[in-house]
Amino acid sequence: MKNLFIGFFLFTFIFISNIYAQNTFTAIVKDSTTGDPLLGVNVILKNTLQGSVTGIDGIVELKNIPDGQHTLTFSSIGYRKKDIAYFFPLVDSRTQEVTLQQDIEELEEILVTTTRTNSRIEETPLKIEVLGLEEMNEESSFVPGNIASILGDISSVQIQQISPVSGNSVVRMQGLDGRYTLLLRDGIPSYGDLSGGLNILQIPPLDLHQIEIVKGPASTLNGGGAIAGLINFISKKPSDPFEADFILNQTTLKETNLNTYVSGTENKLAYTLMGAYTARQAVDVDKDNYSDLPLLNYFLLHPQFYFDFNQNNKLKIGLTSTYEDRTGGDMKAIRKEFSPDHQYFNHTSTARNGIDFFFDHTTSDKHLLSLKSGVNKFARRETTNNESFDGDQTTVYSEFYYSLPFKNHEILFGINYLLDRFRKHSNDSLMINDYDQNTVGLFSQYSYNLENKINFQAGFRTDHDSRGGWFILPSLAALIHANRNLSFRINGGLGYKTPNILEISATASIPEESEILPGPDIQPEQSIGATVEWNYTKNFGEESSLFFNQTFFITRIDHPILLETQMNGTYIYNNSPGIVISKGIDNYIQWVLASWEIYIGYTYTLPKNSENPTQPYLTYTPLHRGAMTIVKDITDHWSVGIEASYNGYQYKDDGTKTKDYVFLAASVQYTTGAFTFVLNGENILDFRQTKFERVVTGPPDRPVFSRLWAPVDGRVINFSILFKLTKE
Repeated sequence: MKNLFIGFFLFTFIFISNIYAQNTFTAIVKDSTTGDPLLGVNVILKNTLQGSVTGIDGIVELKNIPDGQHTLTFSSIGYRKKDIAYFFPLVDSRTQEVTLQQDIEELEEILVTTTRTNSRIEETPLKIEVLGLEEMNEESSFVPGNIASILGDISSVQIQQISPVSGNSVVRMQGLDGRYTLLLRDGIPSYGDLSGGLNILQIPPLDLHQIEIVKGPASTLNGGGAIAGLINFISKKPSDPFEADFILNQTTLKETNLNTYVSGTENKLAYTLMGAYTARQAVDVDKDNYSDLPLLNYFLLHPQFYFDFNQNNKLKIGLTSTYEDRTGGDMKAIRKEFSPDHQYFNHTSTARNGIDFFFDHTTSDKHLLSLKSGVNKFARRETTNNESFDGDQTTVYSEFYYSLPFKNHEILFGINYLLDRFRKHSNDSLMINDYDQNTVGLFSQYSYNLENKINFQAGFRTDHDSRGGWFILPSLAALIHANRNLSFRINGGLGYKTPNILEISATASIPEESEILPGPDIQPEQSIGATVEWNYTKNFGEESSLFFNQTFFITRIDHPILLETQMNGTYIYNNSPGIVISKGIDNYIQWVLASWEIYIGYTYTLPKNSENPTQPYLTYTPLHRGAMTIVKDITDHWSVGIEASYNGYQYKDDGTKTKDYVFLAASVQYTTGAFTFVLNGENILDFRQTKFERVVTGPPDRPVFSRLWAPVDGRVINFSILFKLTKE
C-alpha cells in the first residue's frame, strides 16, 4: 500500500510538473525585403500536428511547448520555407522576429508572350529561353544602367562592342551578324537601323518583367530579320498595392545611374512609370589620349497606363522618351582643347519619342482578338571634326490577330504592317538618300496540344515588301514529352532580310567615318534554319532541382550581304555568290540546391562563308563560348554571386587569331528592411584588347580605329543602393 501511495504521488508530481513546464512561443513574421508583416504564415512544431497561423499583424502564438530543443517550420505560398531550432524555455521570452524570403519562381508562372498564345514555357514547342523577374530584380541592383551584362551571361548570346569611340554594341546569336537578330519591345520592333547599338542596350532592367530569347528561325509570326532569332523585352506590369523602387549606383569608371520605378492601381486604372538618368565622364583607360568610354548623358521616361474596362476588354497605352548625348575621341578635343595634335572628336546626340497601345478583347467562348500598334521617331545627329550626319527615322507598326482556342487545338491568324521612313537633313554630308519602305504580312498558326505528350505548331506567312517583293515563310515546331523528365524539341523555318544601308552602317565593325555604299544590284537575303534539342529536368525534394538542355542548330543564308573594301578606302555592301552556314551546339545546366543557384553554359559555333576558301570562318566570332553563374543565399540578409564567361579565339580579317580570354564578375548583396546594398565588380581580371594591340592609329585629324574583339574599358567596380517602398 505504501509503494502504491508513493507511485501515485510521483505520477501526480511528474504530471503537474509537465503541465507547468509547457512554454509559450510568440513571433512576428515579416517579409525579408520590405519588412512588412505577413498574414497567413503557417507555423508548425516539427514532427507534430501542433501549429498556428499568423494574423494580419504578422504575429503568431504557440502554447504548450515542452522543455527542450524543438524546431519550428515557417511556410507560406510565395515564400521559401524556413526551419528554426529553439531551446525552451527561451532565454529571451520576448516576441521573436522571423523573416521569410520571397520565392519568385513560386510566385511567377513564366508565360511566353512572343508565341502569341501566352503558353507556359514548358509547353511551347519553340526554342525559347526566358530571363525572368528574379533575374531582372537582381540585375537592377548589380548593373542598373543597362541589360548588356545579363544578356552576356548567356553563352549563346554575344554582346559585341563595335566602336571604341561611340560605344556602339550589337547583339549576336548563333555566330551571325547583329542585324540577323530581331529586337522587340513588348512585341513591337522598336530598335535597329538608325539607332544601331546606341539605344537598345541602354534599357534599364528595373523596367522589365522578363526577357524572352527565341533561338533559331522566328520569322513566321514576326516577319523578316529574325534569321538567327529574336529578343523580346517585356515591360513590367502594374502592382497592387503601390510599389516604388529607387536605385542609386556609382562606378569606378565615373558613371552615375539614378533609376526610379513606380507602379500602382487606382480602381480600373493601373500604371507604371520608369525614369532613368545616367551621367558619365569620358575615360581613357589605356592612357593613349583617346577615350575608351565616351562622355555620356542619358535620360529615359517610360510611363504606361492600363485600363481594365471589364474581364473581357483591356487596354494599355505607353509612352517612351529618351534623350542622349555622347562624345568620344581625343581626350583634349572632348574638352574642346583643340590643337594640331588633338583634333578628332565624335559627338552623337539622339532622341527617341514613341507611343504604343495594346487592346485585347476576349469573347465569352475564350476567343481572343488582339490589336497592337506603335509609332516611334528616332532622330540622330552625329558630328566629327570632318563629317556630319543628321537624319531621323520613323517606324510605324500595327498588328491584328484573332485566336480561336479549342480543347486541344488553337487556330491563330492575323495581319501586320510595318512602315520604315527615313529623312535626312540639309547638313548631312554622307551619301544616304531618303527612302520609304512598306511591308505587309499575313500570318497564321495552328497549334495542337496533347498535355504531357506532344505540342505541335505549324505556321505560314506571306510578306510583301515594297523594296524586296514577295516572301513565303512556312515553319514547323514540335515538343515531344518522352516522360515527365525528358522532352525533345524540333523547330525549323524560312527567313529573309532586306538590305538597309542605315542598319549596315550602324552595326558594321568598320573604321569610324568610313563611307558605305550599296552595290549596283543588291537583293534581299534569304535563309533556312533549324534547331533540335532535348531537355532533362529532375526535382529532388522541394528545394532542389536540375535542368539540362542541349541544342543543335544550323542556319543557311543564301547570297549573304557582305562588305567589300575598295581601293579608295570606301566600303561597298553587295550580295556574295556564296552561302553562309552557321552551325553548332548549345548546352546549359541549371541546378538549384536549397540556397544555391548554379548555371553553366557552353556554346560551340562554326560559322563559315563558302566564298572565301582561304579564310572561311566569319570574322570576330568566337568558336567557343562558355558562361557560368553561381548565386548563394548565405542568410536572409546576405547573398553572394560569381559570374564568369569564356570567349575563345576569333578570326581577324587577315586570317590571324585573337587571344581567348575569361571575363569574371562577382557581387555581394546585403538586404535589410526596405534597403538593398550591392557591391559588384565586372571584368575583375582587367582583360583589355589594348593590352595586346593599339586600337587607335593614324593622323590626329583622321585616326583609324581597329575592330574590337575584347573589352577596352577594363575593370569596373560599382556600388548601388536600392530602396523599395510598398504600401496599401
